[in-house]
Amino acid sequence: MFFDLIFRVGGQTGIDRIFQDEFFEFSKDKKKQLINNQEFIVYITNTIHFVLTGFCPKGRKCEDGTIDNKYPMVELDIDDYSYRTDKNIEFSDGVLIIQGDLTNDYDEVVKWIVNNNIRSLNISGARKSNLLGVDLQVKIVCKKFMNNIHDEILQNSGFLISDSIRRFYTLGPEGSFSYFTAQEIFQKMREKCANVEIVLLKEKSELIKILPILRHDECLLVPTQVNGVDTFEQNHLFERFKIKLEIETPVRYALLSVQNDISGIEELYSHESAFEECKNWICMKLPNVRKISVGSTSEAAKIASFSHSASLSNISCSMLYNRNVLETDISDLSSNKTTFVFVSNHEGLNILIKI
Repeated sequence: MFFDLIFRVGGQTGIDRIFQDEFFEFSKDKKKQLINNQEFIVYITNTIHFVLTGFCPKGRKCEDGTIDNKYPMVELDIDDYSYRTDKNIEFSDGVLIIQGDLTNDYDEVVKWIVNNNIRSLNISGARKSNLLGVDLQVKIVCKKFMNNIHDEILQNSGFLISDSIRRFYTLGPEGSFSYFTAQEIFQKMREKCANVEIVLLKEKSELIKILPILRHDECLLVPTQVNGVDTFEQNHLFERFKIKLEIETPVRYALLSVQNDISGIEELYSHESAFEECKNWICMKLPNVRKISVGSTSEAAKIASFSHSASLSNISCSMLYNRNVLETDISDLSSNKTTFVFVSNHEGLNILIKI
């Protein structure tokens, strides 16, 4: 089940053109597949389809001459801007007028789209000659809008769980980021499937062995990307399964220790990916620390049980292993995320319940 949202623009200079350019940039940043032809472009994830299209006057007429062919447009048979505008509105569920003075409230706009079930949105605004030098501000507005609507849709997806699901696999171990994401979903599943069992897999190799024999009463949650980079060379193995949900979760580390303060920390345990994502923070806060890579951030929290040691782990591990939280919200990346996919062979498992 997909969330489809069509963005309709008129191809004019100014707001229309800036939005089209930001759509292209957004797709590059997210590193997702695009389907591209002369009349539309589709941005694709496992749960979202964003379509960029729109009507334009005959001859692809615009203020600066002719609309470049790189912009997907449906050309009308009449050379008239008003007719073009009317057609874009006619085929839309709502109209968003973007202004250059940054008065747009992104969260409110996103709520308006989601709450009113808008699936075709006409993007409109001033042409370039009337923007009065606020191009950069408009680019920022469009960029933030695209990211906000994308993230809101992902965060408000969920499940309609069939009561025939009996087993839920996920990649552990206990205390890892995968574990806590799985626990949140698992609790929602228990509301519909009282007898469902959660199975923690310790290694990727175990997960890959299960894929070919996944039964109709079983499902699987697996991390497939970290900051846009595939975590499995075998990601193609998931293609034959029904991907029911894609979840992006923020990854922020906490510094955990049996000590009460950061001074005196000599050894720092974590997964090698955490060290890479926090290397600038480590250089600034713990320049002389000895870094020790282990199998998971959860294992790191468990090992760092003696004085002068600490771990970069999920903050929830502080309760799991009785550790003090010395620092929170640690990451060199402002948008540090892991992408999970939820796969199943079950026809009755659809996206509905929010998580």
